[in-house]
Amino acid sequence: MPHRQDVKISSATLAPAKRERDPRLDFFRGLAMFFIYAAHSDGNILYYWIPARFGPSDSADLFVFVSGMTVAIAFGGTFVRQGWLIGSARIAYRCAQLYAAQIGMFLSLAVVVIVGTRLWGFDYVQEIGFQQFFADPANALVGLVTLTYVPPYVDILPLYIVALAMVPVAMAVARLDFRLVLAASIGLYLAANIWRLNFPNIAEEHWWHFNPLAWQLIFFTGFSLRRGWVRVPLGLPWLFHTAVAIIALGVAISVPAIYQHVTVFGTLHQWAAAYNDKTFLDPIRYVHFLAVAYVTVTVLRGHEQQLLRPVLRPIVKCGQQALSIFLSGMVLSQIGGMVFDHIGHGFGPQVLVNSVNISALIAIAYAVAWLKNAPWKPSAAKPAAAVVDRSIAGAASRALPADPWIIARSQPSP
Repeated sequence: MPHRQDVKISSATLAPAKRERDPRLDFFRGLAMFFIYAAHSDGNILYYWIPARFGPSDSADLFVFVSGMTVAIAFGGTFVRQGWLIGSARIAYRCAQLYAAQIGMFLSLAVVVIVGTRLWGFDYVQEIGFQQFFADPANALVGLVTLTYVPPYVDILPLYIVALAMVPVAMAVARLDFRLVLAASIGLYLAANIWRLNFPNIAEEHWWHFNPLAWQLIFFTGFSLRRGWVRVPLGLPWLFHTAVAIIALGVAISVPAIYQHVTVFGTLHQWAAAYNDKTFLDPIRYVHFLAVAYVTVTVLRGHEQQLLRPVLRPIVKCGQQALSIFLSGMVLSQIGGMVFDHIGHGFGPQVLVNSVNISALIAIAYAVAWLKNAPWKPSAAKPAAAVVDRSIAGAASRALPADPWIIARSQPSP
């Protein structure tokens, strides 16, 4: 009988390799957080440098698209490995977290505007659009907890909650055929636009500003791309050049220095302004954003790790802690706008307010990441290396789950 040679294999050998995070998703999600901060900070000069100033799409499109991708990573595998029920439970828990964040953010902003109004005598309640809450708190509170009171300033998280809640349905349908999910997403988008379907809102607009029935299209575009249900070739020159042309046209019809002096672009600007319906995610926005995304991914191909350079790591860290940064950014943007109102909008105030607020957001991101690592808990002792028979080791390695990204690259994931 041949001698069976023993080998030493540590527990780390038997554990599946940890997949690194995609730096592109964290970077651009972090960038979206800063764009959203600038967009909501009244009087901030950074407002004139956000994506919305250079094309029909803006940071909201980026946020929802990247959210769809990150949800596919964070939750998609759970449905495959642990089943639909566990996956749905994780989605429900995340929706509950986002719901609590929405309520907390609204109440925090309500306190900020009341304090600001009392300190400086300016009606910040009216400016932020919370007047109905203070005029009729009973009905507004009911609307707040039932998401039927969604003022424009705090309207993107409810969209995210509804889109996220659609994921279990999408994963169930994908068991039959992932193409049915794509068809359903497009069909829902068309139905919302044709019949003007939307969620009721007792705020001034009467309907949700970000209509989830339409905006789910961009969410599930990101989700489907990351799951491998949709594949887009990056090596086609004609596609790249078409996307560049769309971006250039977007700049031409969005920058006043161009469209105010070139008649054809001025006409196109007026047409786009009339038809670019943000509530129902007009195709103009959708196509423009996809063009921007395509060019960005193509240019970054092979250079993704450059986004992890030390100078960019704070943005990546903010993307990793997106919910905390989003909530903090919304509050700080309102406070920053108040400060601008009372110390001016010159170079000095701009540098002061933005330096303080952006530094605070970065500090919050690192602090939240540190707390999530539970530094108060002792590090788990590493298990000693064990002597394992070759045959046992072979069986163990065969039992390990396959890398889901290898599966995703070879065939569409359910």
